[in-house]
Amino acid sequence: KPRFVISASEAESQSISKLLPSLVSSAQSLARPSISNFPVAAVRLGTSGRIFMGVNMEFPGLPFHHTIHAEQFLLTNMANNVETRLDSFAVSVAPCGHCPQFLQELRDAPDIQILITSHKNPHFSPLSHFLSHHFGPHDLFPKTVPLLLEPRHNALSLPQNDHFNALAIAVGKQG
Repeated sequence: KPRFVISASEAESQSISKLLPSLVSSAQSLARPSISNFPVAAVRLGTSGRIFMGVNMEFPGLPFHHTIHAEQFLLTNMANNVETRLDSFAVSVAPCGHCPQFLQELRDAPDIQILITSHKNPHFSPLSHFLSHHFGPHDLFPKTVPLLLEPRHNALSLPQNDHFNALAIAVGKQG
């Protein structure tokens, strides 16, 4: 079973400048690029000390725009593990056009630094290098509106009725 999070104690054992690029290379084998055959991986050291990974996933029989990009997977992995800040990450190749705009939805987007491990001389570059004419939530909403990776309450709840409860119990017994 692939692991997409490395504990803080495991991460402490190596220098981050050497660790992240090596993990990007290793994580590429976890990608599922069944359409393009182009594996992409992104790796981030979280503020918690844990290391998070994301890879691209493509789905045969579905349009290519249903692809999950490594950067999207990385943010989802972070959110699922209650990691609330992205300030830098390493990725195997330069982001496509979609990904910098997606990253623009983060509160501190202008401060995000990206390391492209496939470059001849890898170095961190700001998100603005990949998205020079950005437009995002900072242009539309007050600063109090929660953005990606920030806690929010959407006022959604599951129905509380007998049919739903019976279904949930039945599914739980099957799992």
